[in-house]
Amino acid sequence: MKKNRRRSSRGTEPEPALPLPEPEAARVGGRRPRREPEAPPPEPEAVNAGARRPRRGAEPVVELPPDPLRPEPAAMGALSGQLPPGTPRGAGLIATDAGRYLRQAARDDAPSRFGSPDGEVDESARRVWEIAFGLAVRRRFEPDTALAEISRTVATAVHEHAAAGLPILDAEMLVRAALGEVVPVGDIDGSVLLGVHLLLFASLADELALGDAELDQLIAEAEEKAEALVGV
Repeated sequence: MKKNRRRSSRGTEPEPALPLPEPEAARVGGRRPRREPEAPPPEPEAVNAGARRPRRGAEPVVELPPDPLRPEPAAMGALSGQLPPGTPRGAGLIATDAGRYLRQAARDDAPSRFGSPDGEVDESARRVWEIAFGLAVRRRFEPDTALAEISRTVATAVHEHAAAGLPILDAEMLVRAALGEVVPVGDIDGSVLLGVHLLLFASLADELALGDAELDQLIAEAEEKAEALVGV
């Protein structure tokens, strides 16, 4: 019978240590828990939310004071009596929207026959119509014309345009004022002024039997006189 001999531990290398198992508390479901990513630091915009960064190189807008000698620009779609730059003077040609509308009114082709056009009308257009009305009145009447004759002409014109409902007394006052008489016209409503300046002008042009060239020349003269008043 052989006896078991023990191996001597002398002269042999130590065996490598085995890794220790992870504690059970650190494991979830038998797996290592994942590390949550750290939240990124807030961006500078978050400090001042809603505020916009100014653009680099943007210069502040400087508003110049309005020029009192320069007429206000016409509103979008408005009838204007301002002459376009470079318009030749004395050519007898109509050059503004207001002048062309007045010509249509005189030829009974205007879009509106109730004393005022559709849409906006600027001050330069009103000025052109007032001056053209005065030119037609002074061509039709002499300064010393009898009041009865003026009244008959005005009554006929108002009757022709009855749909506009123009007051005869106001229309007569405006004719007399155009002849140089001092009469109270400051309280006449603006719509009445437009109606008289357009519709009575049409009646006077018809009574004077103005041809196309004569009518265009009269309106063009009114445009030039209105433009000259702007720089006064």
